Order: sequence, then structure tokens, then C-alpha cells
Amino acid sequence: MQSHPDDRPDSETLSDAEHNLASENSSAAQESLPAEGHVQQRHADKYNDPRVQITRRGILFGVVVLVFGIVGSFISIWARRTQLEKTTEFWGEDVVTAFQLAEEVELQPMFNQPEANGTPVRLSGMPGLGHLRHVLLDDRSYAWGSVTQKELASGASDDPSSDDSASDQLIVLHWSDPTAGRFEDLSVAIELEQGWVGKLGGGKKVLLNERYREAVPKYLKRIADFEPIRVENRKDPNPEPES
Repeated sequence: MQSHPDDRPDSETLSDAEHNLASENSSAAQESLPAEGHVQQRHADKYNDPRVQITRRGILFGVVVLVFGIVGSFISIWARRTQLEKTTEFWGEDVVTAFQLAEEVELQPMFNQPEANGTPVRLSGMPGLGHLRHVLLDDRSYAWGSVTQKELASGASDDPSSDDSASDQLIVLHWSDPTAGRFEDLSVAIELEQGWVGKLGGGKKVLLNERYREAVPKYLKRIADFEPIRVENRKDPNPEPES
């Protein structure tokens, strides 16, 4: 007698049903997950744009731009560097060293003003001193065709027709290096009216160029006029009496 499939024991039927259910769930899970290739290529259009092509011409253009950038940087550094050839010849090694390394710089006004002559102003650490050093050092700050074998000195007029009261228009900068002693103390005079500069005792002078001929004397004269007043105003108006 042939047995009917429905006549199998209940335990065997239940096992087949569980197996079929697990297979259906696994298939559904696999269908819900995207294929591995699809995941990798989901944003392929953003990285593999067919319009973007790396060609030999493009590489060559990039190399040319890089070379121009490097050359331009070197030219900029060279153009902005301080040129010292002519200044060293005119001032001498000691003065150039003073302009570069002086620890102490003092301004001594000398305008036929008795009250100013005794009031030196300390420039060390003052804003603008670094720029003044650069101006005095750079070859391009001077009109070299004006070099004259005549010393700038207090009371010595450049114009024979001028009177003595107008001949003393100088500001003197004293340069010293008390700690390291890398050079002897020296003084440089700057004439206020025309922009002549020279070392006191050096026997020659030169004009600043048109850019600095008025700017440098004006800057120094402003310091000479107002810095003593500013220092005076910083003092305590009500000092404590000495015991």
C-alpha cells in the first residue's frame, strides 16, 4: 500500500517548513543588498568624468606653471634683498655693521635750539627704527651721483650765501654697541633741508634719493620734537616726597 505524502510524521513536516522559511529569508536578504560592484560604482561618475582627460599637454602646462612659480619666487627674493655694494664703499664696514647690529641708537637734534641740543632721544626699540636701518643700508636709497668730498658738520653751511642761523639744520644719530663691542661708537649726520647724509668726521656726504630726501628728515624731526614731550608726560605728576 502506497503512503501519501501527508501521512509523514508531524516532526518531519515541521522541519521541512522551517528549512523553506529560512531559505526564503536568506534570498530576500540577498535581494535587498546591492551588488558589490554596484556599491563600488555608485559615485563613479564623480571620479571618472569622461570629459576630464590627463594629456601630455596638460602635464607639460603644469610643469611650466611650477617652473615659473619657482623662478618668480627667486626673482622676488633677489629684488627685495638689501643691496650693500655701494653703501659699503661709501660708509665703510664699521658704519654698515653699526646700521645692521647697533644695540643702542640715540638721536641728537641740532637745530640751533638750545633746549633741544641737550635732549637726546633713545631710538632703540622704537617703531620705525628697523625701516630706518634698511633705508640707510640699501644702495637704492641714495643718489650716488651727488657724492661730495665735503663733510656735514654743525655750523658749517653748504650755501655760502646763507646766514649762520640757518646753517645748523642737522640731526645726528649716535650708534653704539656697548655689550658686544662689534664696532667703535660713531655718529651719522642727516641734514634736514636738502637730505644730505654723512658720517661725522668722514669727510664726504651724499644725498638721499627723491623718495627719502624729505621722508627721513621729517620722520626724525617729528621724533625729536615730540618724543621728549611724550616722555615728560609719562612722568608721575604727583611724585611721592622723599623721606
